[in-house]
Amino acid sequence: MGGNVLVGHIGQWPVGRYHKAHHHGAGAVLFILKSKGYTLIWPNEVGTHPYQAGREDAVVKIDWRPGGAFSPPSGWFHQHFNLGPEPARQLAFRYGSRINRIGFWEAGYRRDEGVMISTREGGTLIDYEDEDPEIRRQYEQALKGEGIECQMPPVDSPQAAVRVAIVQEYGDKKARQEDDGL
Repeated sequence: MGGNVLVGHIGQWPVGRYHKAHHHGAGAVLFILKSKGYTLIWPNEVGTHPYQAGREDAVVKIDWRPGGAFSPPSGWFHQHFNLGPEPARQLAFRYGSRINRIGFWEAGYRRDEGVMISTREGGTLIDYEDEDPEIRRQYEQALKGEGIECQMPPVDSPQAAVRVAIVQEYGDKKARQEDDGL
């Protein structure tokens, strides 16, 4: 373990919103700092549309709240959903750094594991317009149960059309930067 580095980041997303699904190697430990919600996880081998493929049995739902912790298995898609009345915040820890590179660092910046690159371009990030429609339907239903309005743009919205145009003109990286600004 000598010479290794523990690195981390804080992720936050607004009320009525959720993150895009992605997968990477094992080792990240996520700590929930704020809000409540859930994370869906499923094996990469099931594909990007587990419900449409009839593999809903492979999808695991992890409910979370402040103080909760979990670690997605290696190569499993995972996607975080905020159900609380405040922005959700999580702290993620993992091994690795620019000097001591391991899967997570390289996945964010290289095309071979690409957690920042769309599955359409060979990466491991499922864009909203490419996700299984049942995922959005379940989230909207869960939000209604909490009395919270969904803030996700419709997949067929003008924002989605703009995203497609950005991808076609400038590539997926620029579109992801636009998504982060939503």
